[in-house]
Amino acid sequence: GVNDSPALKKADIGVAMGITGTEVAKEAADMILLDDNFASIVNGIEEGRIIFDNLKKSIAYTLSSNIPEISPFLLFQTVGIPLALSTVMILLVDLGTDLAPAISM
Repeated sequence: GVNDSPALKKADIGVAMGITGTEVAKEAADMILLDDNFASIVNGIEEGRIIFDNLKKSIAYTLSSNIPEISPFLLFQTVGIPLALSTVMILLVDLGTDLAPAISM
């Protein structure tokens, strides 16, 4: 209710009910449960963890596939080793190899 507002502000994460909660509690809360069901918090955390895991996988794939493609160019710039492919050809190979995995994500 109205008296919960200071506690909701002081809490690490203040949770208010969306249907039965007061407007004062909703304004003070960090999270508003639209369906007034605490199981929604668990479902939201599970979804967030899945998204975080997918982001980690995507970043790991991107780094593992792009580092070998950029290292010849960096060696060309720093040491002067000639390139086997031109920069445009490297970009085309990158486009060809990253297109299908990017569509599947």
